[in-house]
Amino acid sequence: MLRRWEGGDLPMTEAGELLGMSERQFRRYRDGYEEAGEAGLLDRRLGKISTRRVPAEAFEEMLELYSHRYLAGT
Repeated sequence: MLRRWEGGDLPMTEAGELLGMSERQFRRYRDGYEEAGEAGLLDRRLGKISTRRVPAEAFEEMLELYSHRYLAGT
């Protein structure tokens, strides 16, 4: 699709549509590929811990409270 778009045979919106993505996402992939080759196509978020992750201690405390307060009464 990239080659067809570069050749002028395909508008960017149609190239993205054929790949199942938006025009903006197609542009992002194109820019990443131009900057870093195939490595630029990889999702850099994979393998990283979420910044919204709950600390393990808080999670354990929540499970403890839930099991004693709510499950004990049923």
